[in-house]
Amino acid sequence: MIAQQYLDKWTNLHVLAIGEAMLDCYLEGTSNRLCREAPVPIVDISSLKDVPGGAANTAANIARLGASVSFLSVIGTDLEGDRLKRTLQERGISTHNLIASTQRQTLLKQRISSDSQLLLRCDRGSTENIDPQIENQLIENLNRLYPTCDATVISDYGGGILTPRIIQTIAQLQTQYPRTLVVDSKQLKNFQSVNITAIKPNYQQAIQLLEISALKGKERIQQIVDWGAKLLDLINTQLAAVTLDAEGAIIFERNNPPYIIPSHPTSNSQATGAGDTFVSGLTLALAAGAAGKLAASIASATAAIVVTQPGTTTCSLSALHQSLSGNQKLVVSRESLVTSIQEHRNWKHKIVFTNGCFDLLHLGHVTYLKQAKQLGDILIVGVNSDESIRQLKGANRPVNCLSDRLAILSALESVDYVIPFAESTPSELIKIIRPDIYVKGGDYTPEMLPEVPLIEELGGEVKILPYVSNISTTAIVNRIYQTFSKLPSI
Repeated sequence: MIAQQYLDKWTNLHVLAIGEAMLDCYLEGTSNRLCREAPVPIVDISSLKDVPGGAANTAANIARLGASVSFLSVIGTDLEGDRLKRTLQERGISTHNLIASTQRQTLLKQRISSDSQLLLRCDRGSTENIDPQIENQLIENLNRLYPTCDATVISDYGGGILTPRIIQTIAQLQTQYPRTLVVDSKQLKNFQSVNITAIKPNYQQAIQLLEISALKGKERIQQIVDWGAKLLDLINTQLAAVTLDAEGAIIFERNNPPYIIPSHPTSNSQATGAGDTFVSGLTLALAAGAAGKLAASIASATAAIVVTQPGTTTCSLSALHQSLSGNQKLVVSRESLVTSIQEHRNWKHKIVFTNGCFDLLHLGHVTYLKQAKQLGDILIVGVNSDESIRQLKGANRPVNCLSDRLAILSALESVDYVIPFAESTPSELIKIIRPDIYVKGGDYTPEMLPEVPLIEELGGEVKILPYVSNISTTAIVNRIYQTFSKLPSI
C-alpha cells in the first residue's frame, strides 16, 4: 500500500522523453509448407500490428502509467514515420515535437511469427548521427521543454539522436534546472558529465562499462554486486539498476547495501520492451519521491506485468495498482477490466460472468461458482458494494465488508477475477465484459433477471444453475441471531 501512494502522485507529473523513435511491426500468420527455392517456411500473413518501439515505447509507457509526456525524437519523411506517428497519436501522445527529416529513414523492426513463434526479425532505418540542422532543431526543443518538465528519461539505442552536442545541452540544462534524470543507454560513458539520478544498464552493458568478462547464470549476481560501487562512480550517478533477465535486477544506491529484486520468468519472445517499461516506472517513482529501493521495486512490478503479454506492450496504471495490491484477481478499475477482457478474447477464451453479494461464503456459493467455471475458461464475478447490499438486504447487511468479500472470493480456485460494482444491476459490467455465458443460481428464473435481454442482445447465453437447497446467507444469519438471542445476558 505504501508503494501505491506514489502511483497517485505521479499522475500529476510531466516527463520529457528523448531518444530513438522506432516502429515495431508484428506480422503474424501460419506456416504449413516450405518454399521451393530454399528450405525455409512460407508464412501466410493474417495480421499486421504496429506499435511504438524504442524510446517511443518508453514514452508510451509513461503515458499509459498516467503521467503526461513530451517526446523528442527524429524520424524520416516516409511511410514508416507516418505509421509510427499514428501509433503514438492513438495512445494520446503528441507528435508535435517529432522532427521529420528527408535525409533519414525511420527506424523499423519487423518481426514475422507463425503460430506465435518468432521466425525472423528484419531491421531498417538510419543510425548515423543526425545532421547539424536537425541537431539545432532538437536543441531548440530541449531548451523550450526542459524547464517545464518534472523528470527526464533518456532512451539511447545508439541510433544517432544522442549526439555529443545533445548530451552537452542536457548536461547544461540539468545544471540549470535540476530534475530527476534517468538514463537507459548502450553507451553510458557518454553521459559521465551529466548529473544523472539513475541508470539502467542490462548485464552486457554493465560488463562493457566495467571492462570485465562475461559470466553465466547466477554467477553474474555476485560478480555485479562486487562491482556496484565502481559502477556508480564511473557514471557519477546516485542509483544504478542492473537488469539480469532470469536473475532479476540488482539495485545499487550510494550509502546503502545492494538490493536484489527477484525475476519474473518468461520467454524471451515475451520480453520485448520490458526494459522500456522498467525505466518508465523507475523514472516516475523517483520523480514522485519514492526512495531508490522502493522505486526499483515499483519499476520491477511494471516490467513483470508486460512480460506476460506478447510483443512490445505497455503497463497501465490500473494494472500496476492491481499488481501492487497483492491480489492478482482483483480488478480495481473498469479500464483494467477492458484490458484483461481483450487479452482473453485474443486467446479465444470463453468468458463466464456472474454477480451477487457473496456476503457469508458458504457451500452453496462454492458449489455454484465451481459449476459456473466449468462452463467456460474464465470466470468473472461482479460483487455488490456494501451500500448496494444495504439497499437490497437492509441496514444489518452486509455482515462482511466489501474488501473482505473480494479477498475471500479471490481465494477460490474457480474464480479468475473479482470486480466490485455499486449500481443496482450489473448491466454496465455486462456491456464491458460481453460474456459468452451469464450465470445465475436456481433461486432465479430468466423472467426475474432484467439483464437477460442485454445478454441476448450482445450474443451471450443465460444459464441457470441448480440451487443448493437449505443453504443461504440469510438463513445462516438468522440462525446466528437466534443462537445469540438464547444466550444468557452478562
